[in-house]
Amino acid sequence: MSMPTFVSALSPRLGSITSVAVCGLLLAVPASAQVFAPGPSLPGLFDSVLDVPSPPPVGVSVSGGVGGVAGQTTQLNLNTNGSATNNFTAASGAEVNIDGGTVGNNFTSLDASEVNLLSGNIGLNFRADSNRVGISGGNIDDGFTADIGARVNLSGGSIGENFRALAGSVVNVSGGNIGRDFTASGNSTVNVSGGSIGERFTADSITLDITGGTVGSNLDAINNTTLNISGTADVSNNLDVGSGSVANISGGTIGPGAEALAGGVVNISGTADVSRVDAENGGVVNISGGEVGVGVRVETGGEMNISGGLVRNGMLAFAGSSVHVSGGIVTDLFEVFNDAEVEISGGNVGRFMDIEGTVDVTGGALDSSARVFGGGVLNLSSGSVGNGIEALDGSSVIITGGDFGFGTMARSFSLIDISGGTVGHNFTGEVASVVNISGGTIGDNFETDGVVNLTGGAFAGSFEATANAQVNLFGSDFELDGVPVAGLTPNVPTTIYTRGGVTLTATLEDGTPFDLDLNTLTPPNPGDDFVDFDATLTVTLISSALLGDYNDSGQVEQADLDFVLQNWGDTDVSDVTAWVNFPGGNPFDGLVDQNELDGVLLNWGDSTAPDFTGTPVPEPAAALVLSTLALTPRRRI
Repeated sequence: MSMPTFVSALSPRLGSITSVAVCGLLLAVPASAQVFAPGPSLPGLFDSVLDVPSPPPVGVSVSGGVGGVAGQTTQLNLNTNGSATNNFTAASGAEVNIDGGTVGNNFTSLDASEVNLLSGNIGLNFRADSNRVGISGGNIDDGFTADIGARVNLSGGSIGENFRALAGSVVNVSGGNIGRDFTASGNSTVNVSGGSIGERFTADSITLDITGGTVGSNLDAINNTTLNISGTADVSNNLDVGSGSVANISGGTIGPGAEALAGGVVNISGTADVSRVDAENGGVVNISGGEVGVGVRVETGGEMNISGGLVRNGMLAFAGSSVHVSGGIVTDLFEVFNDAEVEISGGNVGRFMDIEGTVDVTGGALDSSARVFGGGVLNLSSGSVGNGIEALDGSSVIITGGDFGFGTMARSFSLIDISGGTVGHNFTGEVASVVNISGGTIGDNFETDGVVNLTGGAFAGSFEATANAQVNLFGSDFELDGVPVAGLTPNVPTTIYTRGGVTLTATLEDGTPFDLDLNTLTPPNPGDDFVDFDATLTVTLISSALLGDYNDSGQVEQADLDFVLQNWGDTDVSDVTAWVNFPGGNPFDGLVDQNELDGVLLNWGDSTAPDFTGTPVPEPAAALVLSTLALTPRRRI
């Protein structure tokens, strides 16, 4: 091998270069005591030590340079005015310390070498290959590559644009800054606890931990990346989490535009402060803590699960999206678009929700002033819904349990079905609205100008039916001032015209006693019932006798047809005493024949109990047809 040429004398232990150009190869026998530790090592650990330039005599300014390769056990110290030329290489086992000096372009540090930049400059396209690089000051120009196995520690100084961290490399950033277009890929690891990284950071199939410092806009986590953000981290706009990737945000601050893309998951917890987060088609956002700012969006095909934390105003759930709230707080102005599905099983959702899709409240609380638009459905089975709920044209509200607040408004051509729970006072039904009540408890001052089908439930106060109202009662024991209403035909409505303060009493189909004072005083006294002269009031006697319902199940169905077919022509049916509702009356007439078959076929599907669940809301063109009973013959009383 050729030996280096020096233009100066060397001391016995340390090589000193005052005004020199070093060319060729710098090699030595490996130093047995050499170790790799942060920062420059003790010179005594190396066989050769080169100081470029060497310390000058007092008052003398010197410069120097080297080129080629720093050998295996060589320590090269580039001080102020010292330089290494382009294409310089630090061989395995070498250490290069730059404190005011300069290394040209295309610097390569090989496996097991060490580079420490305290001040000074390294040129373009520095490549660290499976070695240790410590940067506490100075500057590295664009195009730095941390190759397989490299370990880069940045605590100060700066690295230019287009930094690449390749497979198996580790980059620790605790200070300083890295320019834009940083790409980390191939199972590399990046830890950011301080300093700053510029815009357009791409994390591709890596582990990225950000506990402090600042990361610029357009941070993309793609292809099975795990991104952990905590502590005092500050991530600017447009955090995108793509297919197979997971972002765990438990602290720090995230700017607007965070998105879970298709196949991506964003988990927000702890003390995280996220300006806004979106769940795109196929993306999932889970919020269990922290705070999320205004304008959250759940796009078509997106999913959002909220079990804790705080989500600010203006959340949007678009068509085909899914939102589940089991805890935490979602504040006001939540909009649920057509075909979106929202379930509230816990937590609290704020005021002014607009519903075009479906909202199921199975627990927790939906606050006041929600509006249900045409095609929208609000279901309450448990939990609570606040005051001032408005059901608009073409909407449905289904209450099977829970606590529904006061001041409910059923607008024209809306449907409200109440089978359980409690509904507060001051309920109002406009003309052509439909309200079906089969259970539950209704508060004081219930007023309707539409259709009410009443088969059960209890009223805690006054009931008012204004001029356009149609009130249909289903049950038994109908009496006017204690006198039974005569001539009632089972399952046929009878219109009641009597007014003048007479009291109508009944037992509703669910067994609940009911009374209605037929007052016409306008306006009614506070707490009094009121039934306008022009309002329609019908009673229907519900009978368990239903022709063709031979097993008395309440419906003419397959079991009744099976009885006829299996016993056709028989006169001796051993279990016939358990069967009822024969065409010829009870008991059985002695022959299973066409009469019994007609009883099934002519009454197929009939039921003893009217089922108003899901009653179609009247269309505006059918405003005069206010009930499914409108075309049914009625008796007059």
